[in-house]
Parts: sequence; structure tokens; C-alpha cells
Amino acid sequence: MLPPIPEKLWKIDESTVGQHFSLRATDQCYYFWEYTAGKRYDFSPTNQLISNLKIKPTQIAKSPGRNRWKQQAIDHSAAALRRILGQAYAEQRATFIPLPGSKAAGDPDHDDRMLKVLQHAFQGWAVDVRPVLELTQSTAADHESTARLSYEELLAITRLNDSSGKASRPVVVIVDDVLTSGKHFKVGQTLISGQYGNVDIRGLFLARCIRDTTAATEEFPIVYTD
Repeated sequence: MLPPIPEKLWKIDESTVGQHFSLRATDQCYYFWEYTAGKRYDFSPTNQLISNLKIKPTQIAKSPGRNRWKQQAIDHSAAALRRILGQAYAEQRATFIPLPGSKAAGDPDHDDRMLKVLQHAFQGWAVDVRPVLELTQSTAADHESTARLSYEELLAITRLNDSSGKASRPVVVIVDDVLTSGKHFKVGQTLISGQYGNVDIRGLFLARCIRDTTAATEEFPIVYTD
């Protein structure tokens, strides 16, 4: 079962920002669904979606049938982005930058799932999608490890590889699957602002991680406002 595509994005606000301790109150972050930490894939449709999205390339190599579920998760996530953002905003207002996974290019489990989500979401549209954030070495995924990298450690092994030196749209949207602490977003934000200058940077997540089933309390309009 897949989570229904919402009619609106949710916004991280003063009532929820404290649950993502790396974020500041001034950060503009939005999400579609809520993923419940510490629960199995079958706890909720969102947990199912995220679990399938994170299926590793080596797992698919051992069991090719699992690729069906990963692709279904990519397709559904892409449909949500396409429906909620709309063509005008996607083409005219934003540069989209996917956050990299935990494995560097060349690693057997390197997974560019968020790039695939963006490419599928905006297929046929003139959208600026830039996979320019890269890891210089593989790390353990945060959701699989208790020895998590600090912000400073993650920043030290992440680079922005963009020779253009600037964004082509007024807004840069950093896109990832799950918002937990917000550490990965803050690393991307630091590197992007350092190269692109005073640009409007926002975070867009398929889901935010929660510890209970409390629903979000604030809505955000279907289209971003500037």
C-alpha cells in the first residue's frame, strides 16, 4: 500500500523544528509524509514507501524481483513531486539538487535514488536538476548505525562539484528522502551558499521522521511562495 499523495506540502514550523535538532527556526523545509522511526516497513504506508526506496543495489543484485518495489517507490515519489510542485514552479523558480546517499560513487551500494526521483518527476519539463553534491568516501547510513557522523565530519567528506558557480533559478531546493536531524540538509546548505552566494535555499523531503503518530499541525500551499 502506498501513502496517498497529499493536496499540500507540510512545513517544518516552530512546533516541529525542535524535533530535527540540526535545523534552525529560519530554515525553510517542507515534506509530504511522516515516517515513524523504530517501526517495521509494514507499520504504515509511508514506512513501506521509504523502506522500498532504500532497497540497496546489492540487495537487488541478489534478488532482482525487489527492483519492482524500489521502482514503484521511485514512481510514486516522483508523482507526488510532479503533482504538488507543478510545471510552472519547477521550470521557472527552482534549481533542484538531490542529496547523495551514504555511499560514494564506485561503491557497490552507491544509490542515486533521489536523482532518479527528480528525473522521473520532471520528465519532459525544462527543469534544472543538478546532482552536484558528492561524497568523497562511503559512510554507514545513519538509519543503520549508532556511530553517526557529526555535521563537521560529514561536511569534511562532502563536496559541491559545479563548475558553473551559480544557480540558474531564484530558489535552490535540496531534495532528500527522509528528514531526521537535518544534518545532511545543513551540510548541503553550507556548501551551496558558499559557492552560489546569497541564494534562497529550501529543503524538500519525501517524509520527516517522527517518534510517534502525531500529525503535523500546519499546512503549506500547494505552490511555494517567494
